[in-house]
Amino acid sequence: MPEHEMLPALPLASLGARPAPFAPEPTNRLMYDDEVFLRSATVIGVPVVAQTAWRFPTEIPVEAVQDLVDELAKGPLNRLVVRPKVIGARSRWVPATTAEPVRLHPDRIKPDQVVGWLDSTADEVPFDPVKGPLWAYFMAYTTDGGTVVAYNASHIVCDGGMKLGAVIAAVRRQHLPRLPAPEAEREVTRKDDRRDARTMARAAVRGLREARKAGKLPELEAQSSEKRPLPAPQADDDVVHEVANASADCPVEEWNAAAEGAGGTSNALQVAISVEVLLEAGIVRPGEPVKMSLPVSMRGEGDLRSNVTSGISIAVETEVRDGVGRVTDLAHIRERSKREFSALFKGTRPDPIAHIAPLAQMIPDKLAKPLLKGVVTPLGLASNLGRPDPDFVAPFGAAADSILFRAVTLGATRGELRRMRGGVTSWWSEVGATCTFGIRALDPDAIPDSERLKEIVTTVYGRWGLVPTFW
Repeated sequence: MPEHEMLPALPLASLGARPAPFAPEPTNRLMYDDEVFLRSATVIGVPVVAQTAWRFPTEIPVEAVQDLVDELAKGPLNRLVVRPKVIGARSRWVPATTAEPVRLHPDRIKPDQVVGWLDSTADEVPFDPVKGPLWAYFMAYTTDGGTVVAYNASHIVCDGGMKLGAVIAAVRRQHLPRLPAPEAEREVTRKDDRRDARTMARAAVRGLREARKAGKLPELEAQSSEKRPLPAPQADDDVVHEVANASADCPVEEWNAAAEGAGGTSNALQVAISVEVLLEAGIVRPGEPVKMSLPVSMRGEGDLRSNVTSGISIAVETEVRDGVGRVTDLAHIRERSKREFSALFKGTRPDPIAHIAPLAQMIPDKLAKPLLKGVVTPLGLASNLGRPDPDFVAPFGAAADSILFRAVTLGATRGELRRMRGGVTSWWSEVGATCTFGIRALDPDAIPDSERLKEIVTTVYGRWGLVPTFW
């Protein structure tokens, strides 16, 4: 399983990529990345919800949000999963016939209650890949006259690129093709599944052959989840853990100035701050490199696949300065990221896991479950959304003053999180004069709750001359 797809720390979207026009995809079967999220929900029991939250300074009519929901219901996101009848065949997509209406919170909420309300929406509508729904909208009015709108979607049905593209098309009333393609709208038989299983078997054989040729990725000399010791069982391992999260705004001008002053970009500063959170929490040791995973969209024109995100890893150098762990040189982050992304896009970066994806997708759930017990999450993962399209910033007519992106994992216990040995996952976006940094901590012992995480973020921001304003 590629590191950017390890669970539950999953990438939300692309590094500033802009959604391309859509056209029907060549297959109505789930791709490997879709299957990863499907098995997270159905095999591991930890569904992943991708959440986007818009914060508006004015009141948005419920009707405006419902209009967008109605448009999205006509497009490719409104689909469900049908499991195969034959072992080795892939699950397939079918259109959903209904969509969840927008849900308005009955009471106004205080500005400092927004994140708590967002957390509560994550399991208000249970997402079922077979029965539906797989996405839903929520909204709440705030006591200061504003509005918060949440768009929750199962990661099975969309990554960030698909999510942004579908919303932008709905705002523009551009009708995207739905799945399955019209020529495939017929009953899928056992014979069809057997044919797909044979196709997958041939792909698996080719993939194994190519994987041997590709060789292994060079191992990074850096601290990583894989190198963290497996913790001993603890008495509270079976307790479901409310993962710590923090969402901070600050002026983008100040963020960019801090980045440029250290020889980097906004992307590099996000990576550095994420690593410094790990350092401040004691999850990693100062003076040694730290492995960071950086996702990127691979979505091209005419691409209806649900999840088309790849990624790279870099070693981020740390040091001890004034008695604390720091990342002070952003230039090396920029240079290493650029080099690895260039190799990824040119196809010169070995990726043996991609070659064996068909084989992994063919493995039945019963066999996959014990294999997934040893999965680890990235020690650090940073998804940078950049500046979204104006139609995504103002999907209901008025422009948002801040947009938060994050992934929410439901039902993970402290024991599961400990065994997966993850660190932090962060997201960054820029809207108007404000940039928003969202971060979730996946170590229940080092960062037990959101208040502790906010303390750490405040300390780290201060070292960069920044002051966070928390949602």
